[in-house]
Amino acid sequence: MTGVTVRPDLSDRRTRLALGVALMGALIAAFVYAIGSGDLQLTILVAGLAVAPALLILALKRSYLFPYGIYVVLIPFDNMLAISNSGTLTKMLGILSTLFIMIYAFRRKGVMAPPFALYAWLAYLLWMLVSAFWSVDIGNGTNTIQAMCSLVAMYAVISVAPLEERDLRAICICIVLGGIASSFYGMYLLHDHPAGMDAGRLMINVENRTIDANHFANAMLTPIALSLVALLNARRPVVIIGSLFALSALFAGELMSLSREAMLSCVVIVLITVVLSRRRVVGFGILATMIALVPIFAPTIHQRLNDALATGGAGRTSIWQVGLRSFSQHPFFGWGVGGSVEAYDRNFLNVFQFYNTGWSRPPHNTVLQTAIELGAVGLVILLVGYFSTFRQFKGIRRQSNLYDLRVALTASLIGLGICAMFIDLQNYKYFWITLATTAQLRTVARTRRRAEVEQQIVYEPPRHAVPFARRAAVPPRPAS
Repeated sequence: MTGVTVRPDLSDRRTRLALGVALMGALIAAFVYAIGSGDLQLTILVAGLAVAPALLILALKRSYLFPYGIYVVLIPFDNMLAISNSGTLTKMLGILSTLFIMIYAFRRKGVMAPPFALYAWLAYLLWMLVSAFWSVDIGNGTNTIQAMCSLVAMYAVISVAPLEERDLRAICICIVLGGIASSFYGMYLLHDHPAGMDAGRLMINVENRTIDANHFANAMLTPIALSLVALLNARRPVVIIGSLFALSALFAGELMSLSREAMLSCVVIVLITVVLSRRRVVGFGILATMIALVPIFAPTIHQRLNDALATGGAGRTSIWQVGLRSFSQHPFFGWGVGGSVEAYDRNFLNVFQFYNTGWSRPPHNTVLQTAIELGAVGLVILLVGYFSTFRQFKGIRRQSNLYDLRVALTASLIGLGICAMFIDLQNYKYFWITLATTAQLRTVARTRRRAEVEQQIVYEPPRHAVPFARRAAVPPRPAS
């Protein structure tokens, strides 16, 4: 047949496999040539050129796997990935992910209606910008605003962009993989640099790049919830073994950090997932085993708990008293964005210090920090944004196959809410990843309900056609 161009069917698995093999062969050949030349920069350049077309196609077709999936995996290492003065690698990947997700949404032509929580976070950002006019520390406030702008912008795109259930579950797997990777990284540092321990607690500091032990542990809470729910709902041996492996690695990371807030949140997360699960006996067995193994693998936990009572949570109660005094001085509009540390220093000597932690201390409480910087107005908006996130689970019933993700994300949000009472979370990406994944779960659920409604629509003929149809169905009367 002339004039007809035969194109390969890219949907065919064999065709895609052949293209993958050809790409891999080209990549290997490029590596062999570049490595043989002994030029490392040339090797990296050739590898990038060889992989770039495949990565571009993947980014356009499956934006939630790349680059967004890589972004999610690297979230626990955010503070370790600084790139000179340009921010962090995760920040660059976040901008790139937002761009490709926007292109994906434009190609799909299926933008969802934004959740109410998005309006609340936009109002929170707007009030933060307004408070910059009276901020007592505009330098710190500018950094806070920049971080919040990027986080809210990315959340806005993700919360309205379309996605399928397979993409949502792939994102959840990436969240778990990031937690496992950070836990193994902590094990590596603990094995090779035992001097990095502080009273039996892992402290990550590599070439002046640090990860706070509390944030190190808090970033594993959502992976723990997802892994535990996967275990309680698993039927295949592969899933059971994988979930047990993930939980073992994640709990090991929690024990290395010895973060009291994270451990308390872990117990709450396990209780919530067990109560809402059909396999409560197995869940309570896991909880009992976890509590029994803590003193064995973390013998210094008793010392940490005793220190919390003796020092008021490492001086947190004294810090909170100073913070409450600062809030009482500007209760409605606050000290301005970024002004909590300056407010602390101005009131430090006016409050008796039960446990002196020194000058220039942040409030160590997300609610209190918001109240100090943004006043009662900002605090109300923050609470509305947080609690309205739970509204996005509406309509996901127990019989739905998305119910397991609802349980995991509900437990994660509550666990992170508990952590927020002991540390500031509002500008940390692992908190916003949980918010974004919750919004994506809402998108998948609403898309599915819309499809079910469309399938139930029954075609009805126009009214003017009904009489003709009836006349045609009535037989003629016999002649008299």
